[in-house]
Amino acid sequence: MRLHSFRAPGLVALPLLLAAASAGAQRATLEREVVTKTLPNGLTVVVAENHAVPLATVEVVVRGGAITQQRDEQGVPHLFEHMLFRSYRAGGVENFGEAASRIDAGYNGTTSEESVTYYATVPAGAAPDAVGLLAHLMIDPRFRKEDLQTERQVVFGEFNRDISDARGQLHTALERRLWGDSFYLKNTLGDAMSLWSATPDRLTAIYKRYYLPNNAAVVVTGDVSAPVIIAEIEKRFADWKRGADPATAYPVPELAPLAKSEAVVLNGDVNDITVMMMWPGPRVTADSVDGYAADVVSEILNDPDSQFQQRLVESGLFSHASIDYLSLAHVGPITFFGTTTRAKFDIALTALTRELAMMGDDDYFSESDLAFAKKRRAVDTAMELETSDGMAQSLSYWWAVTGLDHYYGYVDNLDARTTADLHGYVKRYIVGRPFVMGALTPSADAKLAQAYLQQFIDFSSMPQ
Repeated sequence: MRLHSFRAPGLVALPLLLAAASAGAQRATLEREVVTKTLPNGLTVVVAENHAVPLATVEVVVRGGAITQQRDEQGVPHLFEHMLFRSYRAGGVENFGEAASRIDAGYNGTTSEESVTYYATVPAGAAPDAVGLLAHLMIDPRFRKEDLQTERQVVFGEFNRDISDARGQLHTALERRLWGDSFYLKNTLGDAMSLWSATPDRLTAIYKRYYLPNNAAVVVTGDVSAPVIIAEIEKRFADWKRGADPATAYPVPELAPLAKSEAVVLNGDVNDITVMMMWPGPRVTADSVDGYAADVVSEILNDPDSQFQQRLVESGLFSHASIDYLSLAHVGPITFFGTTTRAKFDIALTALTRELAMMGDDDYFSESDLAFAKKRRAVDTAMELETSDGMAQSLSYWWAVTGLDHYYGYVDNLDARTTADLHGYVKRYIVGRPFVMGALTPSADAKLAQAYLQQFIDFSSMPQ
């Protein structure tokens, strides 16, 4: 029930309604096809009609997640997500699952770095009922100690599964070093002490602070009529009372900068070696040009026909190699993820060192790279996420992290990037910048891996 950032998602996918849009027309198309309204209590309503399939998704998104945590409550927003479902008692003793089954709803929730979502996908005719279901969920919950005791065990089950995954452990170890003293603002998984010490009063405090209509949106996508569903939302959510803007009342602290490069080696029951690197990336709202450039760079580098892939993967040095950026308002990470063999580990690292150094050259990215990425983007745009739940998740994510204005111009702004933008981005955030690096290796290779990683850091720290 929690969104993982282990494989940094290349958010976002766009609906088929954009397929025919010419360059520069995405904003106009979305503004025509996506209906938005702000209710008197501050609740944002977003509706995107898609009548291809008789399904609809209703999703409530709240700006929150890990970025709103205190040091002593890491993981509690995720526990809260579980507990909100538990708190549902509309119409008597019927629980949320029973109420959802009556309208044939598939439902879930997610907790990520900067948002929390609750959604239900239903047959189109049940969309008004799904609105009512989620309205009851959001308004006036009651957190009970006995429910907390039960649900805490469920969350611990997820917690234990996550910490038992070797690659997940490597990712967490790198994030701890990447964010340093600010790690608690990125720790969606949480820690055992915080989860054990959570109380119903603490959950109620989180609800009163962040679960406000003026800090939330209701997103509906699929086979619905926008005027009809908006009227239903207005009726069902009218009693949700607004409060003080959390962004003003509880501002997010500045994240600690990464002062120097570090390396970590973890042992695991593995045959091959996993290599990860992470850099602090752009703040997608404050550094929007670099945020767009980051996504274009990832498109180019991760394309199977790119020189990056030819030199690292097609050469046989890595079986997989990718660089991704996670769009976040409060510093998104840039992540390299690669797998190689024990026999090729040192040669693969040498090739990676050389490749990253080459990115600093002003001719590393070409006009043909941009043109090819643009063509591929147009094809991908036409193929991605026709489903109502996929579109709802995209709209919810961008609303929470950047606002819909950023989403409306996303593809247009990717298309507008120049080679100078791409070179500027890699020089500001990757080439010659501090990073954290890790390797997951068989136990027998741990000492050698540590030496190789330190050599990598030493070489990367030399003036280029």
